[in-house]
Amino acid sequence: MFCPNCGTNNIENNANYCSQCGKKLNMDTSKKRKINILSFMLPIISSIIVAVIIFSTQYFESKVNEKVLKFQDKAERAALSGEYKKALSLLDDAIAYRNNYKILLEEKKMIESVLELNDDLNEVEQKIMDEHFEAAQKEINLLKRQVDKNESPLYAKLTHEIEQVESSVKIGEIKEEINKLSTINQLAEKLSTIYSLDLKEASELKQQIYTKMVILSSTEAEKNLENNHFNQALYQVDAALQYVVNNEKLISLKERIIEEKASFEKAQQERIDKAMLAAKQEEQLNLTKAVELTGLDFKVDKFGDAYMNGTVKNNGTETVHSILVEFFVTDKDGVILEKGKTNVFPNKLDPGETGEFEHVTYSTKNDAKVEITKISWLLEEKKG
Repeated sequence: MFCPNCGTNNIENNANYCSQCGKKLNMDTSKKRKINILSFMLPIISSIIVAVIIFSTQYFESKVNEKVLKFQDKAERAALSGEYKKALSLLDDAIAYRNNYKILLEEKKMIESVLELNDDLNEVEQKIMDEHFEAAQKEINLLKRQVDKNESPLYAKLTHEIEQVESSVKIGEIKEEINKLSTINQLAEKLSTIYSLDLKEASELKQQIYTKMVILSSTEAEKNLENNHFNQALYQVDAALQYVVNNEKLISLKERIIEEKASFEKAQQERIDKAMLAAKQEEQLNLTKAVELTGLDFKVDKFGDAYMNGTVKNNGTETVHSILVEFFVTDKDGVILEKGKTNVFPNKLDPGETGEFEHVTYSTKNDAKVEITKISWLLEEKKG
């Protein structure tokens, strides 16, 4: 029981006056009972309120922590996937709830470092695209030294990416070397070195060499084919087919070379046959029809002597010499008065040139006649 005037507690239940202030208590029994109940309930109610406040606070804090952990987990996943900017954004969301959370701040700092290194790696890749391989390798060496100082899974992923980029440098250097090679043998030697390299891109390099072999072989074979150098063309194709086995383009080209070679040889043989035939015909012409009688004049003077003058022409294709004209001189009854021969001068006639001949038959009659019976000659002996 307590005093309503001074608030003193622990007053005896049956007391009429306050032992502290002396004021009359003036309370009936029911009122006293209420006061007693209230004095009992107040601590309980206070405890409940405090408990609710504590529980609410803890619940709110747990929910905040839950959000922070979700942001943190998503950020870590994003970072491991290489989405560094997304990871930073998620960490900023988490830090907005827990700006004094040391782990979040450290993770943010780490991802910012990885992002910076990743940007540097992108610049290295650009150098590779620009074929600045030496500069790219120097940058890679620097990045490797920086990454090797850390053991985080984020750096492990970056290490793997750096190794891939370094492989690209090696590939780029080899490709540059391949582009400078200009023969099948050089490409074959480079191919043997690639087999010894432990590179994932080795198959790509081999394919590039095979492709260049096909191009070189086809180009050289086409040049030889234009000049009818069929054997050289076949050699070029076969040299590449040793390495690029069953390549359809080369096989097709080889078939074409063989067909054109056979066609050329057939046409060449036909030309030879025709030339031989023409030569025989020409020889026959030169032997039988080269020299032609182009003019003949036969006159008998007042003394009965007959004067014969004539011309011949070389219609052949070779020089002729020792031309001999044979003739008969007859009277009006056909009786042979003279059977003679006369030489043409000059002795040698080139193709298209003309020569003359003459003869006198003595003691003929005015009505004597002459008949050219034969013209013979010799061909100029061929040298060489």
